[in-house]
Amino acid sequence: MTTFNDLVKVLGGVPVIGGFPFSKASNYYFVDPARGSSGGNGSFEDPVALVSQAEDLCTANQNDTVIYIGGATANLETATITWDKSYTHLIGICAPTMVAQRARIHNETTTGQTPLLNITATGCIFKNFYIFQGVDEAVGNINVQISGGRNYFENVHFAGGGHASQAIDGGASLALYGAEECTFVNCTIGVDTIAAATGLMAVRVDTDAKRCVFKGCNFTMYAGNSGAGFVEVVDSAGFDRYLLFEDCLFINDASATTMASAFVIPTGMGSATHRIILKDSYGFGFTDWDAGERGLMYLTGGTITGGGNSGFAAVAATT
Repeated sequence: MTTFNDLVKVLGGVPVIGGFPFSKASNYYFVDPARGSSGGNGSFEDPVALVSQAEDLCTANQNDTVIYIGGATANLETATITWDKSYTHLIGICAPTMVAQRARIHNETTTGQTPLLNITATGCIFKNFYIFQGVDEAVGNINVQISGGRNYFENVHFAGGGHASQAIDGGASLALYGAEECTFVNCTIGVDTIAAATGLMAVRVDTDAKRCVFKGCNFTMYAGNSGAGFVEVVDSAGFDRYLLFEDCLFINDASATTMASAFVIPTGMGSATHRIILKDSYGFGFTDWDAGERGLMYLTGGTITGGGNSGFAAVAATT
């Protein structure tokens, strides 16, 4: 392990740790796919090779941080990474581009995992990495699943459906499975290189997720069928209170196929405690924001079915 004092020495005496919380008990574990090993202890001098190995070394509830050194070699995981230690963080050290960062987490080249990253912990921070699912196996169709609450994601590219076998119904780059009060800032969600079949979504929302916020995020898809979409609420209990999208882009790119609906919302979901808010968010490559016109969506800007586009307006509900 590397302690805070050790890290200060490594960084030339300047206590810079990327805005991550720390305490006297905090430790820092290094991942370097090019130079690390399965037998490493996670220190700066002896890194491990995989993110999953570093997470195993961490202790919950003391703000340990995993530092992933990016480069030309990807982190190839052979099983689901279960992030189950609350108040434990992950930062990628690489150029902070918004798409396909070179701190890369991939599944091993012949086997799919679903999900590839399963976040059950709470109070964690994730920054500056790329997580990609793309193998010829239909079982790996959920890329990242979050059930823990109050987690924060910044500049993370969630890239699921990276192979035609996985770009199928039920698949998603990001699944909010009961997640509550999570925040996503400047993230990219989805891929635009594989034709998405009916039912593939950038985000799937299920099991009473609530109060999740997306700010400055890009949702990107390449629809191979009009039934693909950006966000699907799985059933009438899929989320509670609100989902907020602020300054986000919804891009169906490089595709001759227009999505029927950017958001797929189930019948029977009422608007009293279910609101999807799009503030200063725009998109193209779809016919309607909500083709079902469930009356749950509130937008500024863009084309709104049954309403104007000055200030917040509700997408009309059908009876």
